[in-house]
Amino acid sequence: MKKQHFLFAFLIVAVLLNGCNKGLPSVETSDVTQITANSAECGGEVTDNGEAVFVRGICWSEHGKPTVKDLHTTDNGGVGIFTNKMENLSPNTTYHVRAYAMNSSGTGYGSVMSFTTKEASSDGRPCPGTPIVTDYEGNTYNTVQIGNQCWMKENLRTTHFSNGTEIPKGGGNSFSDTSPYYYDYSNPDIPLEARGYLYNRPAAMHGTSASSAVPSGVQGICPAGWHIPSDAEWTQLKDYVGSQSEYMCDGNSYRIAKALASTEYWYSGGNFDECSPGNQSQTINNATGFSAVPAGDWDAYYMFEHLGSYSFFWTSSISNNGRGHNIYISCSISPFSLGDFHMGDDPDHSDGQSVRCLKN
Repeated sequence: MKKQHFLFAFLIVAVLLNGCNKGLPSVETSDVTQITANSAECGGEVTDNGEAVFVRGICWSEHGKPTVKDLHTTDNGGVGIFTNKMENLSPNTTYHVRAYAMNSSGTGYGSVMSFTTKEASSDGRPCPGTPIVTDYEGNTYNTVQIGNQCWMKENLRTTHFSNGTEIPKGGGNSFSDTSPYYYDYSNPDIPLEARGYLYNRPAAMHGTSASSAVPSGVQGICPAGWHIPSDAEWTQLKDYVGSQSEYMCDGNSYRIAKALASTEYWYSGGNFDECSPGNQSQTINNATGFSAVPAGDWDAYYMFEHLGSYSFFWTSSISNNGRGHNIYISCSISPFSLGDFHMGDDPDHSDGQSVRCLKN
């Protein structure tokens, strides 16, 4: 700030020494872009240098004709196009902005552009009125609002259905594609509170028919008031996250795994570095607050696998051949799987996958 004050003091002296309104620079204001709840971008173009331009930038305020006495940016002088960012704006507020350029004769201004910041996002916050949900056993789960959806922020970790019926523990030779089972690791690196249990499809669905509706209407293993999300509901999450530039990796709407991934437990290095905290190709992990943990899966052939590298979740939907669908979040950085959010892998119904519940 001291440097800026010195620069403006120097320019004011220069104006007094050289006279006013003589050779003012010509400047045009560009359109306002990248508008969020708290920031926006604007700039301009110095089209006529007049006398040499020392400083150029944008100024903005909530009143109709901002000047350099209001909030402003300072760039190096010269002619041509420039862009600046306005930060620390208030949500849902109308601002007025214009470009300026200053030389020894004074300050030239562009036309005034007006814009309104977006409403404050609720993404990543607990769901309004439902910060936690409790299952039959008394386990509590944090919730998270993402777009218009209210999700559990944690994987389910109950061994009972909501009516109190116990779910048998599976593993080894104890598995089925018709009877419910849950599966659990022995001495895993990820604590139960983070990874939750893995469930076969009969446990996840609890005898309910498949559904592709929105909402699915399938309570399944979820607590009352919550349900197993359908393919369409997972697609809503995918499309929403992929439409928000702050959640994209390298500007790609399909590379959203890191924005959904928890800040812990993901492998780093090798081909699974997309979600590791040290990978800076995107903003920090878990920008959405979804907190996906790489709990892996269980199947009768390979038993437990993919712990630390994949998150798998059941959906309530099935394919035309009657196979259940799942969602998986991949943090692979191979050319075939760059931090993707995948759908419809048709796992065996005896496979163990994580469960995330969605509020009705």
